Amino acid sequence: MGENLLASTVVPLSLKVAWTAMVLSIVLVYWRHRGPANFLWFSDIAFLALVPGLWLESTFIVSLAACMVLVPETLWSVSFFGALLRLPRVTTLADYMFDNQRPLWLRAVSLFHVPLLAVIVWGPWRLGYDPGVYPWAVLIAWLVLLLTRWLTRPEPNINHVYRLPVAVGENLTPVQHMLVLMAAVPLVLQLPGHLLLWVMFGN
Repeated sequence: MGENLLASTVVPLSLKVAWTAMVLSIVLVYWRHRGPANFLWFSDIAFLALVPGLWLESTFIVSLAACMVLVPETLWSVSFFGALLRLPRVTTLADYMFDNQRPLWLRAVSLFHVPLLAVIVWGPWRLGYDPGVYPWAVLIAWLVLLLTRWLTRPEPNINHVYRLPVAVGENLTPVQHMLVLMAAVPLVLQLPGHLLLWVMFGN
């Protein structure tokens, strides 16, 4: 009976245990050295959400995490490996990884972005992609952006709620800035990933 149950699982137990252990370790480090506000980053939210997503083998949770961060995680990896290989810069998302004023060991913790990208692609491939998650991803994004603006300071500019990652918008009022961000995140960062995942892994 037990052997049949283990054989029927879609997500390997080793991945569930390893992911949970990694999340717990990184949560402890970030909570102490960066504070709880750090967990408002979309990548951290997806990272945490994959713990119940993998254990429950939930297509919905895994799809939601993938929809939220597939594009930004891809851009982070392009930024990191491009800088590592001294290729022309495409994005500055991972520039902080090469900032010598930050402790090397703390920068190394941010390498969780690499397995995160792998799992948000592997998960929908293995469990299927639920296209119904997109409206939920948008609602969560709006809520997180508003909470981030309310609860955090201009530094470290979590989720870019104080400054956009591109050289535009300097003259926007705070309300205009948030409206631009709340339109751009669903349309520029979430919708392309959603459509790609739907085409590739949609049920």
